[in-house]
Amino acid sequence: MTEESTRETVPKEFAAVRKAALELLCATESGTRFIDELLSERIGEFDPRDRRLLQEISYGALRHQNTLDRLLKAYLKLSMDRQAVVARWALRLGAYQLVYLSRVPAHAAVNQTLEGMKALEGCGKKEVGFVNAVLHRLARDITRKTSKPPAEPDDPNILPSRDGFCHFNRPVLPLVRLDLVDHLGIKYSYPRWMVEGWLARFGAGETADLLVAGNRPPRLCARITSRAPSLADALAALEAEGFKVEAGPYEGSVLFAGGGPGPSRALEKGWIQFQDLTSMQIGAVLAPPANARVLDLCSAPGGKAAQLLDGLGEEGALLATDRSEARLALVEENLSRSGGSWKTKVVPEDPSGIELGESFTHVLVDAPCSNTGVLSRRPEARWRVRRKDLESLASLQDGLLDAAVRHLQPGGRLVYSTCSVEPQENEERVAALLHRSPGLVELETRLFLPHRSEGDGGYYSLLCNPVKKES
Repeated sequence: MTEESTRETVPKEFAAVRKAALELLCATESGTRFIDELLSERIGEFDPRDRRLLQEISYGALRHQNTLDRLLKAYLKLSMDRQAVVARWALRLGAYQLVYLSRVPAHAAVNQTLEGMKALEGCGKKEVGFVNAVLHRLARDITRKTSKPPAEPDDPNILPSRDGFCHFNRPVLPLVRLDLVDHLGIKYSYPRWMVEGWLARFGAGETADLLVAGNRPPRLCARITSRAPSLADALAALEAEGFKVEAGPYEGSVLFAGGGPGPSRALEKGWIQFQDLTSMQIGAVLAPPANARVLDLCSAPGGKAAQLLDGLGEEGALLATDRSEARLALVEENLSRSGGSWKTKVVPEDPSGIELGESFTHVLVDAPCSNTGVLSRRPEARWRVRRKDLESLASLQDGLLDAAVRHLQPGGRLVYSTCSVEPQENEERVAALLHRSPGLVELETRLFLPHRSEGDGGYYSLLCNPVKKES
């Protein structure tokens, strides 16, 4: 790569994708929103090819943050957390393309990242020049990219890339024999506490599979609703809109090829509902009949709520609750495309204060959690949650379960689910609930591991509140 190459003309649409990626990545710094939510608001600005690229580089820079920061550390006087926000994410964005994307030439990865920076309001020449210099130095340390597996899988000079392997002219990974946890954490970009916990539970082989699964591109799926004339009609409508789709592995499921779609008339008409395959299975477990009274206690963004409502007849009803009015607005948008009777309600942040004034035949508690089962979809979750946070999450989950039991009719059914694979949030919470509520009976339970599942990772427990026999 020469100095002259950095002055090559960059197509406007390529620079626009990098600019959008930088804006999205900087927006995640607040810690209040996830990249999938932010991306959904911008995806319609781009054509299908650019949508896929935007998703790839935004997700990639986030999920490989640990690895990229360790690589970049060799070229920085100040640590990454002391760099300006725009410069920090531009470095990660450019480095991700250099290391992980074999189809993006090195000069293009640098040029287009710099052009994206220049298009940002308030980004000065000093920051652009600094990022340019660092990325050039990193590029010179990359010897080659290849799809051929290395002779030694744990070679400290090699990182697994998007479509193969990236070779460096210097060691970039800790040696396995010195620190397996650090080696895996840098190689696959995960926090140490997460790797340690999975190694203790699953062993080295399955832990590596879990780490790889969390770095794969998220699969976009949808559920065909009862409003669609048929699966074939829904598929035909989507194909007519230019989407590449196929029938999924479960009845009424659809798989999309490539990145996330833009606006869809099939979605607007209520024919499809975007929902992961594992989420569909969990939603189906509760199986309320047509006349059921259903409570979805943590309903946002509303995928499972819409699925439950879809199965209710005119005599049934759904109450969707959440702690946030903004998040309930998403639920209302999803439910508005479904038939049936429903309403929404904001509930207190403290679950002990949830009193709805009525009871329900079926209750779903899809609880807030660490998201360790959906790291491919929410890559930044691995950096936001710490080991000690599991304790505060467990307290919240216990409170929600107690609120659910208070509102569950005798003979009613309760599903507790999470997007986590951690026992502290799953099996241990159900065991604690059964201890507090000895009348409850667990009917069924399942843990979904993302490397074994066709969808995301997660967990559910189906419980029943039996009708008390009269003495």
